[in-house]
Amino acid sequence: MTLKPGFQFAEAQLLLEIAQQAYAGTPSLSEAAATCGVGPVPPPSTNWTIRRDLTPTSATLLDNYWQVWQNKNDESQYAIAVRGTVDTTASVLADLLFPLINARFDIKVDGYTLPFYLARDEGDSAVKAGVHSGFALSLLLMLFTTDSPLFLTLLLLAKSAKTVYITGHSQGASIATLLTSLVRHSTVDFKGPVYKTYTFAPAKAGNDHYAYDYARLAAVEGYAWAVTSTQDWVPQVPFTLEWLSDLNTPNPLRAFKGSPDPEALLALGGLTTEVEGTVGRVYEDHKRRLQQRVATLSARLPSEPIHLKASDLGAPSAAPITGSTVAGVIQQILDQIQLSLDYADVGALVPLFATPGGNPSDGTPGCQKLDYFWQHHLVNYLKYLTQQYGG
Repeated sequence: MTLKPGFQFAEAQLLLEIAQQAYAGTPSLSEAAATCGVGPVPPPSTNWTIRRDLTPTSATLLDNYWQVWQNKNDESQYAIAVRGTVDTTASVLADLLFPLINARFDIKVDGYTLPFYLARDEGDSAVKAGVHSGFALSLLLMLFTTDSPLFLTLLLLAKSAKTVYITGHSQGASIATLLTSLVRHSTVDFKGPVYKTYTFAPAKAGNDHYAYDYARLAAVEGYAWAVTSTQDWVPQVPFTLEWLSDLNTPNPLRAFKGSPDPEALLALGGLTTEVEGTVGRVYEDHKRRLQQRVATLSARLPSEPIHLKASDLGAPSAAPITGSTVAGVIQQILDQIQLSLDYADVGALVPLFATPGGNPSDGTPGCQKLDYFWQHHLVNYLKYLTQQYGG
C-alpha cells in the first residue's frame, strides 16, 4: 500500500477492519450489530498480521488495549489500533472524566522532565488548547504500563518503520487522535516515520484550540481523517458548555486576560448568573470525579509491574521505573485542569450519511430490539463507507 496524502478508501477499509480486531474476545459494546443482520466486519487483508511482541497481553487499569500490526509485503509499514470502550466500569469511567486539561505540559519523572505535548505553545493566549482528561489519562497509562509499554513501541517504530497508521474506534478513536498529536509534537525520538490517522466515530477529544492545532498539524495536509456517521450519537459527546472564559479575548465582554466587563454583563441580565452557576456546578462535579478516579488509580499503580527504565525515557539513569513513579505521573494531571467544558470536533471530516432508525428486528437470534449503539457499530460504518466511498 503506497502512502500518499488525502482520503483513500482502501486505507480506510483496511484500518476499520484492523480496528474491529482489537475488540476480539472482549465484553464489547460494539459487536452486537454482527448478530443483527449486518456484518460481521471481515478480518483485514492477509498481507497484514498482528505483531504479538509489540502488543500487550492485557489491558491497562482503565481497560485500554491496543494492537500493533505489520504489512508482510512491506515490513516498513505498521498500524497501531486502539480499542474503544468495552462493557466494564473502568472503561466507561474513562469516557466520563470530562474536565479539560492543558494539552501541553511537562511531566516530572524521578527528577527527569518528559514533555507531554499534544498541542503547540500558545504563549500568553487567554484560552489554550485543552484535551479530554479521561482520554489523556488513558494515553498516559498506555505509554507507561502493561508488558508492552507504548512508549517503547513508538521508539522502536521510529527506527524501523517508514509508515505508521494510527486508528481506533469510539473511545479508541479519541485516544488515537491524542496519540497522533503526541508523535507529531514529540521532542522525544518518535519522529522518523510518516504518520497517517483514520479514526472512526471519535468522541470529542479536546476544545477548539486543540482542534485548530490538530488541523494544522495533520488534517490540512490530508493525514488525519475522522470518519463519522450522521446518525451516530457518540461523536456528539461530551456535551459542550461554552461560557465567557471560553471566548478568545479581547472581546466585547472581557479584556485580554481581564475580568468580565460589568456593563456588558449587566446587559446580559439574569442569564449571566444563571448560566455561570450551571456551568460551575457541572464543572465542579466532573472535577471531583476526576480527582476520585486519579486517587483510585494512584492507589493501585504501586503494585503494577512496570517494564520501563528511566533511560528508556531519555534520563541518564538506568534505574527501573516503578508503579509508584507512574502514580506520581498520573497525579500531575490534576495540576493541569482547565475551568472549561468546551469541546469541539477534531480532524478532517469524512461524513457517512446514515439511514435514521433503530436496529432492525429481523428475528436473528440475539438481535436486541433496543440497541443504543446500533448506529455506532463498525459494521454499519463499513456498510456506509463502502456504499458512499467504495466506488
